[in-house]
Amino acid sequence: GTIRPRITSLREAMNRHLADASRGELLRDGLRIAIVGRPNAGKSSLLNLLAGRDAAIVSSSPGTTRDVVEVMLDLGGVRCTILDTAGVREEKEEGVNEIEVEGMKRARRAAKDAHIIVGVVDATDFDRGLEAVKE
Repeated sequence: GTIRPRITSLREAMNRHLADASRGELLRDGLRIAIVGRPNAGKSSLLNLLAGRDAAIVSSSPGTTRDVVEVMLDLGGVRCTILDTAGVREEKEEGVNEIEVEGMKRARRAAKDAHIIVGVVDATDFDRGLEAVKE
């Protein structure tokens, strides 16, 4: 009769440890937050606003951001890495070249590895913007 409470206690202790380990890892390593969307949706502008500086180039030309731009911030006491990614669009769209395709692959990888994904959508191109964010 005394083994069941001990097993229950052990299970609870293991669950607490696992929860604390995850929390500790997030506090130590921080959150990775990916900003995703179509080209010219305002992703780099949002990153610059959050960073309080011109961390990423902003241009009216689609495909300006090709590499993932990382900015470290303290948001409410939590270390965060904000990731500005290349705009995602159809590879067959006019003007897309192999460098932009690689940027889109990196954007998808950054989103996959992020703890949080922030989708930025241009209100004038809502449907296509929403599709890009869903990818």
